[in-house]
Amino acid sequence: MSSAPFSRPSRRSLIVGAAATLGTLPLLSRKARADVWPARPVKMVVPFAAGGTTDVLARLVAAKLSEEMGQQFIVENKTGAGGNIAADYVAKSDPDGYTFIVGTPGTHAINKYVFKNMTYDPINDIAPVIVIARVPNLFSVTNTLPVKSVAEFIALAKSKPGEFFYATPGLGSTAHVATELFKSMTGVDIVHVPYKGSAPALTDLIAGRVHLTIDNLPASQPFAEAGSIRAIAVSTATRWPLLPEIRTIAEAGVPGYEAASWFTVAAPAKTPKEIIVKLNASIDKYIKTADGIARMRKLGAEPAGGSPEDMQAYVLSETEKWGKVAKFAGIKPE
Repeated sequence: MSSAPFSRPSRRSLIVGAAATLGTLPLLSRKARADVWPARPVKMVVPFAAGGTTDVLARLVAAKLSEEMGQQFIVENKTGAGGNIAADYVAKSDPDGYTFIVGTPGTHAINKYVFKNMTYDPINDIAPVIVIARVPNLFSVTNTLPVKSVAEFIALAKSKPGEFFYATPGLGSTAHVATELFKSMTGVDIVHVPYKGSAPALTDLIAGRVHLTIDNLPASQPFAEAGSIRAIAVSTATRWPLLPEIRTIAEAGVPGYEAASWFTVAAPAKTPKEIIVKLNASIDKYIKTADGIARMRKLGAEPAGGSPEDMQAYVLSETEKWGKVAKFAGIKPE
């Protein structure tokens, strides 16, 4: 019995099959990259100098990721332009999962209202990974001011419009927009005095040359605890766990008031989703452990967490919120 003749595949079927195989390669490549990621050291870019809250939080997370993933997560400080230099660098980096930014309200939501020539789009050029933590601002007054509550300050400020000065670490800082939000919700007329950082601002608050600041808790708390300034409220929606006796600004007479600094991890746009999900899960897991919570609270931060989509929604809401405040305050890009 003769066997059937060998049937060779047609040229057309070979081409179609090859095309189908090639069509799956990018997907397979992305999945393979995510499976082996990280295969070499990962860079975490911090927009500010070493020693600040952003830097310390970044190093805490980087150390844990290095331990867990078997590759070094290296913190690199790129300062300047309110964080724009670092954010632009990351936005233009290869989206291969080896460069991330530890971002802030400035880099993601506020700078676009302060700087005229933005070289990156914080929404379209940077992909969200996770919100690491939020940090409350501390409403503090100079000891020479005869007020012990937010309500008393509002009453005093309204009785002497334009006579009181508030200090901030600079134009567009979270302290600046937080205080302008306070002004917009209370109608007080107080004058902005920008400094180059929290240290000189607090020095003048202690000396009584300015009257108020609503600055980050880690910067202000040591002076409040020492009695050099008087802390009368926190800016978050709920009381700070380590200072439960201090009321929120909302509780103390400004219903609905809420402002905080926040710290995120984000990537260049088009970074493989699988890598973002893997990094998100690792950070989210750690910051919700007893060790992560304790270490962050010691730094003055409250762990946040959540999905990349949660971060995206939060950043968009904050961008809209601070845009309204910038308009109220007459802040124009320079």
